[in-house]
Amino acid sequence: MNTLVHQAWQFQFVQWLWLMVPVFLLVALLFLRYVASVSLQWQLPAGLSSVSQSFRHPRFELITALYGKSHLRQAGLIKWFRMIVAWMMICLLFIALAQPEWVRKELQEPSKFRDIVFVVDTSVSMIQRDYLVKGQRVDRMTLLKGVLTRFIDELKQDNVSIIVYADEAYTLVPLTQDHELAKTMLSRVQIGLAGRTSALGEALAQAVHEAEQSRNKERVLVLLTDATRLTGKIKSDVAMELARQAGLHVYTVAIGARTYEASEKKQSGLIYDPADIDRLKTIARHTGGKFYWAGNTDSLSNAIKDIEKAERSKEAPVVLYIRQSLYQWPLLLAIIMLTMLQLSNLSRRPVA
Repeated sequence: MNTLVHQAWQFQFVQWLWLMVPVFLLVALLFLRYVASVSLQWQLPAGLSSVSQSFRHPRFELITALYGKSHLRQAGLIKWFRMIVAWMMICLLFIALAQPEWVRKELQEPSKFRDIVFVVDTSVSMIQRDYLVKGQRVDRMTLLKGVLTRFIDELKQDNVSIIVYADEAYTLVPLTQDHELAKTMLSRVQIGLAGRTSALGEALAQAVHEAEQSRNKERVLVLLTDATRLTGKIKSDVAMELARQAGLHVYTVAIGARTYEASEKKQSGLIYDPADIDRLKTIARHTGGKFYWAGNTDSLSNAIKDIEKAERSKEAPVVLYIRQSLYQWPLLLAIIMLTMLQLSNLSRRPVA
């Protein structure tokens, strides 16, 4: 968004206006000498006097009788008018050479819209019910989807992308401003959608690739996972280095309890895994992001809001000078005046 600070018109080459003064004086001097040379004068014979004197034309009464005083007066007015127009043309040409322009000074605010890429873990460990919501056991995925849906609903014109991963990483929603689409697709995410294991390295590398497709400078990666039982060809250490080299801050949100004591006793056939806090802290610290632990619904909501505030642009506004040239208008007016003078001369010439 641009904010208008100041606007005014100015000359780019003001020295042409200063040059106009001596040129005017020179033209005026030449004009006066020309008038003096064509005036009716009578030179006395040499030897009688060295002083030149002016006399009334001997046929002045005849000229007055033929044309009349009003006609002579009109001819004089036309002559003066043509001279004034010529002076105006010279002024306009000098103004055009001085390059007048309209200058607008604006402050360009840094972009407030960002690209937010959410990386969501859908591995089988997200089925662990180690959260209590209103006294009821809730699995990790249900809590994550509920809070993340509300967060997307609060975003304003930010581009949102969702990447889901387990055995493999997939872009569920590419960068888009269609938040309704993002929420609809998020509601369809199920545990095991992309497999059972946790290819965290592939997911993070996919998120880096997704963010680099945009030209927006404000890009954020948010990794929501328990980071347990990692698999995949790309190690998490390699992926976080890719993010660091791309200048991307990775905010990690640990989903799940910290210890084994929070495990559900009624589970059958599923090994309980607490969130790998140390690994997620390392990823956040290495990429310049921040680590959060979603201990409950409120802490997850506060973590996402904190991420939203932390990545707002801190860049200073850029001063822009928008210049609009105006030289064509005085030049066009001078051409029109010259054309009218030439047409007037043609109309005054007698027809042969």
